[in-house]
Amino acid sequence: MSKVNLVQLLVTLIAIAITVPVLGYNGDAYYAPLDANETYFNQLMLTIYVDETGKALVTGYMDEIEGLSFLKTAQYLYENDTHQLYALTNSLTSKEGDLWALNFTATSYYTDYHTVFYLPKEVQLGQITCSTGLTHLVSVSNESLVIEIQGYDVESPVVTIGYQQPLKEGGGVEGRSSLRSLLPVIAVIGLVLLLIILVATKKRRRAKEGEEDVRRAEATHLEKGEIEITPEMTRVIETLTERERAIVKALIKHHGEMTQADLRYETEIPKSSLTGILRALERRKIIKKKEWGRTNVIELSDWFLSKKGGQ
Repeated sequence: MSKVNLVQLLVTLIAIAITVPVLGYNGDAYYAPLDANETYFNQLMLTIYVDETGKALVTGYMDEIEGLSFLKTAQYLYENDTHQLYALTNSLTSKEGDLWALNFTATSYYTDYHTVFYLPKEVQLGQITCSTGLTHLVSVSNESLVIEIQGYDVESPVVTIGYQQPLKEGGGVEGRSSLRSLLPVIAVIGLVLLLIILVATKKRRRAKEGEEDVRRAEATHLEKGEIEITPEMTRVIETLTERERAIVKALIKHHGEMTQADLRYETEIPKSSLTGILRALERRKIIKKKEWGRTNVIELSDWFLSKKGGQ
């Protein structure tokens, strides 16, 4: 497969990645595996496209990005609302002689881990090394070599893929043809950067609109009376995790109702984690969530405030 075809494939994959939901994501609802207490989950579902120069386009979905060290030197955009990640980096691959190595490390605990690597079809695949708990599957699809890695409840997973590029033919003509073949790659990189800028601009616009929605929500917020904490409420609170207790106590302090943004600032819980914790509390019927424009208002549920306690 020529470099031009590879670039065309990357353009198609980029378009797909930006216009359709990523692995495991479907609008506001996505599958979230839980632990025994039904409180913690952390998903990583990424697709990595690697070109012949070793540069990688990373796109997909994950709850928290703190565990991806390569982002420190990458150009990337992370959507807090959708948990989608777009990144462009050359730090995932290294070369020694004619041998290449792709190293992907995520330093965190993941209840659901799924990565898919796309390499040029003509490469010679070497050894694939995965951390304990991960399995891999190799296939060919869309003129690319596909390595799929999956695992559940894994700690700081590491994936290393060795491969070798095909030998080039020709003498002085090779330099000129290599330069020409790099032009489409440069064009793809420019396209990716343009898409990142457009998405970032749209994100800032949505953030501004969201701030206006928050102000409107706060302007119409009905002040409630002091909430008396009953023994039944205390027993329910004692069954919660530390972060869940922090959320409930903050709501009690603010008379049972807060915007989601204010709740995040009050508890200092990362936005990516807060969404999952609120979902867990909502399943237990301790809180309820109301949409207000582009933001949410979080309230203590009538069940929790009924002083009846419960399961």
